[in-house]
Amino acid sequence: MPLPRLLPCLLLLFLPLSLAIAHDITPKPDNIGFYYGDEAPIGALYAYDWLVLQQDQVSDARLELLAQGDTLPLAYFSIGEMARSHRLYSEISPSWKVGKNTAWKSTVLDLRNPDVRQFLIDNIVAPAMARGFRGVFLDTMDSHLLAEAGRADPEAFVAGQETLIRAIKARFPSARVVLNRGFHLQGAMDDLVDGVAFESYREGYDPGRRQYYSVSDQDRQWLDTQLAYWRETRPDIPLIAIDYVKDGTRAAALADKLRDDGLVPVVSNPELTRLSPTRPAVQPRHVLVIHDLPASRMDQSGAHRRLGIVLERMGLVPHYRSSRETVPDEPTNDRYLGVVLWWESAGTKSAVCGWLKGVQQRGLPVVSLGLLPAETSCRQLLGANTLALPATPLTFSERAPSVATYEGRRLPQAPTSALPVLDGGQSWFTATDTRGREFHPVYTFSGGGVALAPFLFEQGPDDEAYWLFDPFAFLSEALGNPGIPAIDSTTEAGRRILTAHIDGDGLVSRGEFTGSPLSAAVITDKILQRFTIPHTVSVIEGETSPNGLYPGVSDEAESNARAMLRLDNVEVASHSYSHPFFWQALEGGPAPRLENTLYGYFMNIPDYQVSLDREIAGSVDYINRELAPADKPVSVFLWTGDARPGPKALRKVREAGLLNVNGGDTHPLPYASELAGTWPDARPVGDELQIYAPVMNENVYTNQWTGPYYGFRYVIDTFRLLEDRGRLKPMGIYYHFYSGTKPEALNALEEIYRYALAQPVTPLYLSDYARRVQTQYYSVMQQDSQGGYRWRGLGAPSTVRVAADRFPDLEHSRGVAGFHDAAGVRFVHLTGKDPVLHLSDARPEGPYLSNANAVITHWQRSGNTGGWKLELGLQGHQALEVVIANGGNCRVTQPAGVAATRSGSDLQLRLARSSVARLTMECR
Repeated sequence: MPLPRLLPCLLLLFLPLSLAIAHDITPKPDNIGFYYGDEAPIGALYAYDWLVLQQDQVSDARLELLAQGDTLPLAYFSIGEMARSHRLYSEISPSWKVGKNTAWKSTVLDLRNPDVRQFLIDNIVAPAMARGFRGVFLDTMDSHLLAEAGRADPEAFVAGQETLIRAIKARFPSARVVLNRGFHLQGAMDDLVDGVAFESYREGYDPGRRQYYSVSDQDRQWLDTQLAYWRETRPDIPLIAIDYVKDGTRAAALADKLRDDGLVPVVSNPELTRLSPTRPAVQPRHVLVIHDLPASRMDQSGAHRRLGIVLERMGLVPHYRSSRETVPDEPTNDRYLGVVLWWESAGTKSAVCGWLKGVQQRGLPVVSLGLLPAETSCRQLLGANTLALPATPLTFSERAPSVATYEGRRLPQAPTSALPVLDGGQSWFTATDTRGREFHPVYTFSGGGVALAPFLFEQGPDDEAYWLFDPFAFLSEALGNPGIPAIDSTTEAGRRILTAHIDGDGLVSRGEFTGSPLSAAVITDKILQRFTIPHTVSVIEGETSPNGLYPGVSDEAESNARAMLRLDNVEVASHSYSHPFFWQALEGGPAPRLENTLYGYFMNIPDYQVSLDREIAGSVDYINRELAPADKPVSVFLWTGDARPGPKALRKVREAGLLNVNGGDTHPLPYASELAGTWPDARPVGDELQIYAPVMNENVYTNQWTGPYYGFRYVIDTFRLLEDRGRLKPMGIYYHFYSGTKPEALNALEEIYRYALAQPVTPLYLSDYARRVQTQYYSVMQQDSQGGYRWRGLGAPSTVRVAADRFPDLEHSRGVAGFHDAAGVRFVHLTGKDPVLHLSDARPEGPYLSNANAVITHWQRSGNTGGWKLELGLQGHQALEVVIANGGNCRVTQPAGVAATRSGSDLQLRLARSSVARLTMECR
């Protein structure tokens, strides 16, 4: 698509009928974006209320996810002309062409012709709406003036535009219309217009001369005259000023000036690939993470499996890209906090490093980790003038506090590659060779940071690795000490989240107990009915169905499954039809190695040809039809086998309205990898998102179920280690039904549950956990002029991490109930759909929520140091436990029956119920 000569003219917002628009009640959007690229992470786009996108530059997933997060996607549509490169150009009848736009290699269309108008609606507008766009943005409304017929009879072309717009509104009644200029339509269809866009109010761009320019006062006054009509007749609609500046650092100031002019600003580059500033301003959280494996193997890269969790717990969102892909051609400073590279393989990297040098020079920090690349362009990113091979063995001095104390203890004394000599910056330790030369393998500097192999990890056997320094502190320093509130998925109301989920494998297996019951019956009796916390329970259709592998036991298996899924503490999940072992192979991906196919590719069900639809939609339909209660359908899909789904499988699960979980390989142990053995929460695949299991299952702890069968008890060590490292993960009890076949495995399960429930936890369903991870990735954080943080996107966070020297300012915040310190981390509790967090250096006065074992559904604190009133709502799954800090002088006024105990300055409350709509307290 050529660069816009006039920015799009018509904006149709197709909303659900239940949200039909009335002009007098719809608030004007504060932030409108125009983004004609495809490289920006989706999270960065949630800053906008309306977002205009090119149809061929956006995935269906992005459209749906943006709309779910209240960012309404609108499709660009050139109303007056069509480029010769357009996919539909060959279908244009010669009689529909009335002129040419040679500058943009396009043809002017005859909008007087009803066939042209119908063609545009049927082939451009309707497909866009069907894909999930909420409207269209019509450009080139003055193109008829390029044609002789248009200049001779402009009124007829204008009438054709009016007819087209009315036809679109008739077909899509809840759509909105935003005109780009379109000043010639004033008075003709005011009731259909929901906004007016125009270019170059203060700063513009001349595409013919390829020059930026400042708009003259005369031209701006002419625009003001045109806009006066809309200000008078439709004060409820946004007037959208689209200006252009070359230097992105000027965009925010210009946007502020345009807002002062009473306009909604869009300040971008001519390509409309630079994200426009918003109010409140976006606080960047995304980090471009570049690895050197093929894009399809991103999840096997060190950048993902070693570094992903570090970035996530810092509150950052990794946006992965392979160095083998073409280099990006869109801006970076508008969307990223920095760039992190992780080199672990040989191969040319000159192109990406050359591009990164420009990124670094424009002020974005670039952090290089891993192997030292051979390319000069890559070495120029290191900020060191000298690289030399040291004479070994090395000795070490001037160490940062965490060096050789964080996990690993032994720094490598005989590296085989060149090391840098730092000429300015902050070295984390000094390595001195036998010739007295000093080297600096790990350091930060003004351009980012460097940590070279083999100084990242102390290596152990079998891919075990131990960080040789604190990567959280290192990355924070290298990225400019962002210190931002970090969306958290480990903690709810100050207590560690506890989940439990069961894969369907082995549901039909017989237990080694009296009467040889099915494992499903054993798990139901010994676990689900005894430990009544939330459970996510899945079924493999091919195991339980009479048309599956075990028809002889199907009646008993289905009866057991129905009984399980009816339990109040169970949510229903599918574990597929035939348990595929290699999901990407189902989408035409690479075939697995032969040695990995011991169990085949999927269950050997007679006459079955594997397909994604049968595995996902088919299994869900079976469970809903035959097993699940009518009021409790399948809500989660649990991946099977290698748990590495491709984009098609992820899309099908999302389009079915399900959450997806499983995969990753988090099982750190004291005698194995610790932080390096902790995988991130999620794996982005384009705009799709795979949610990993919080912690791995018993198969890993029992040597692939070969024994010892009590081995799963060592997951308790994993839980402890994850907590000691700063609560890296929630406690996730994850296993298969076959754990109900062995007495020692069942005993291990009972031990694990007893341990978990003896800890301060908030039990949640796995779906609740998955939604919290989605919020991390599918959201944007903004900071207003008073310093308040807020979030937009898929859901609002319920917990954020803040620095240990910062406290929530409860007087100025909204939807902030308090905070709790645990595992060396300060967790702040948020509630409501739109919390606003202000931070302070001072501990808050008066009572606040310290922690509880439930989700906060309501919070209100009023009063001052003379007296306070608290209102608290909670929804949990156990008898409620609540701790009010500074609550020693508080008393509960309702409901009755609350047991209160004072412990120092805290008030501890216990209720027999698991939820309370309003718990009120008065405090002195």
